[in-house]
Amino acid sequence: MLRMSRKPWVKWFKKLLKYGLLIYVCYCVVDFYIREEQIAEAMAIYYADQEACQKKLASMKQVPILGGSYVDKTLVPEFYVGMPELANKKACLANTLKGHFWWTGTEIRSYHDQSVKPTPESWRLYKLNAGLYTKKETTEPHERGYRHVNWPDELIVKLTNYPGLEIWLDAPPPHFKNVDSVRTFVITGWPRRDGTPRLIGCDGLIRPASEEQLTDEKLARFSRSELENLDFGKLNFFCTVNLDSFDFAGGHGSVDLGLSSLRETPEMLKFLSDYLSRSVITRK
Repeated sequence: MLRMSRKPWVKWFKKLLKYGLLIYVCYCVVDFYIREEQIAEAMAIYYADQEACQKKLASMKQVPILGGSYVDKTLVPEFYVGMPELANKKACLANTLKGHFWWTGTEIRSYHDQSVKPTPESWRLYKLNAGLYTKKETTEPHERGYRHVNWPDELIVKLTNYPGLEIWLDAPPPHFKNVDSVRTFVITGWPRRDGTPRLIGCDGLIRPASEEQLTDEKLARFSRSELENLDFGKLNFFCTVNLDSFDFAGGHGSVDLGLSSLRETPEMLKFLSDYLSRSVITRK
């Protein structure tokens, strides 16, 4: 009798579970499509706002950047200034300054400059990608790059063929411990705000196109005299000045270059920093 009385309850429970699961699945499917529609609608609004912001920035002579400053685009015609950013979904700001450019040795020229044909062999090509924001005075030390201000004299190699550049070794040369330091070039006379040095990293020396060319491992086996008289000639492996080593009044950026442009780079970077800073307008 007890078993017989349980059967209706078991059948009722199974039906309840079956239809409950069906209702839950239907709810999940409907909720999924509602969320998809909401996301699609939000993305459409976002892209519309981005496009409107982009058009607004393109029409302006002085574009606002994060922190309240402005960049006068007419003072840096060689570069693209834009990449809209909607701060707090209201303010339309430019957050990027970028472009390829030529360094003639005395001035910056647009990569698309057609006034001089053919391009002089002495010109050097660089690529800048900078983030725009209003810089604030701070005494906080840099978190990236070399953390030290001074380095033992016996481990510093001054490069005869690259004025303004040094190599700070990890051990007296030749030594395998120098395999990293020989591809990192220290810019002299232009420290960061905390006194630590700015660097040019040439990681292209890790894996050159052919084994006959210089590598970091080969350089680590050089004597001090060989390092002092180092000359890469026309080798053009890639090098980079990272964000923590290049800044200006309106932000910071990375600069890409070829190894054959290394000799001109310290002077160019200082000029570029001043050049970009002159385009930044701070309003109180």
